Amino acid sequence: MTGELVEILEKIVQAINNDYSFEEVELYINFEDKVNKTVIAAAYSWIYEKLLREYYQRKELKSDNGKSFRILTEEEISAIGLQNYNYILHFYNIGLINNNELDMIMEQIKLFPEESRSIENLNILILSVFLDLDDISTPGSRYLLYSSDTIN
Repeated sequence: MTGELVEILEKIVQAINNDYSFEEVELYINFEDKVNKTVIAAAYSWIYEKLLREYYQRKELKSDNGKSFRILTEEEISAIGLQNYNYILHFYNIGLINNNELDMIMEQIKLFPEESRSIENLNILILSVFLDLDDISTPGSRYLLYSSDTIN
């Protein structure tokens, strides 16, 4: 399930980069994978929240994270493995993760034992980038509500 979510996020970001409409993306994903529409809508909301968070961080810090380029050292590549490096680099190149998120993923994957550094665990780390929304905003001040939120 985790891999499917990351794949849906990947397809949505690639479609956004290619200026596809929401309807075109939904038809494409449903045609290929028979995915539930609520999963697609949730993935869009995660991407939207992430983009908003990055926008406000850049605005608040007056810096642009998109102008620098992160290159992994040979030690980092050998520590996580070439296949994992290529997998992470793909998501970095399409814009699903940025420099800070790449650093966070690298720090986390180095803490894993060598035998558990797999694509499945990388998928969890990539999803954590989208689900870690409370760094900047406190609960209740977010733009979108979750099913676990209550309204007073």
